[in-house]
Amino acid sequence: MKKIIDITGPLYNGMWNYEPPFPVFDMQPLPQVDWIDTNVYCEVFSGLHSQSGTYLETPAHVLGYEKSYPLSKIGLEKLVDIPCTVLKVKTLTPDETGRAPITAEALVACEASFLPHSAILVCCDWGKKWKDRDFLSASPYFTKDAMEYLIAKKPFLVGSDIPRWENPEKHQGFFPDFFGAGILLASPFVHLEKITSLSPRLTILPLNVENTCCAPVRAFVWDQEVKTKSRVTIFTEEKLKNAKINSQKYP
Repeated sequence: MKKIIDITGPLYNGMWNYEPPFPVFDMQPLPQVDWIDTNVYCEVFSGLHSQSGTYLETPAHVLGYEKSYPLSKIGLEKLVDIPCTVLKVKTLTPDETGRAPITAEALVACEASFLPHSAILVCCDWGKKWKDRDFLSASPYFTKDAMEYLIAKKPFLVGSDIPRWENPEKHQGFFPDFFGAGILLASPFVHLEKITSLSPRLTILPLNVENTCCAPVRAFVWDQEVKTKSRVTIFTEEKLKNAKINSQKYP
């Protein structure tokens, strides 16, 4: 039996937000309309920006529109029912910056299989903290070797449940290579830890906004319930200790 898992984080007043110049999301009731003879109820969304909540972005976010393309150029058929692999990274330890690095070694230890041109979703159980004050400030981050590992898998899309992939205090500098490989970025998700399927399928639909590289989305996963061993793999400290890899070379 299939079930739908909504992996979209909610929007609400007082939610987490990127620092200025990003505006703050604010929802207020629309004043009553004086040109009709009945009450109507609507809300006004102020401060909604392209990276409000869960969003999807193209390489133009870093490369610019002369070298890349806006979201509106992606056909909807490419964003529906995408095969995906979920990497469940369970044990992370904050470093001297107060944030936990996600390393290539940790990803390799998940022992996952990958399909080219599909989606890779990295779960750190961070979506559970969506409404916590430190959801953004204490977010885990990807190391450069972790991103090199993911890029080498030639995915169509990479997503995660963390809101800040880079670490400004310990700069990794992987975004030019990531977007240079033509990969879409989706983040941050919730409920990735609930996916148990052998072959989950992702659907991610951005708002139909023209001339933007990034927009909020509604995203969900079709989770096929199976009794056999899932392709979704769980990272443990024991696997990490046993993982013997060359951080510069990946299978």
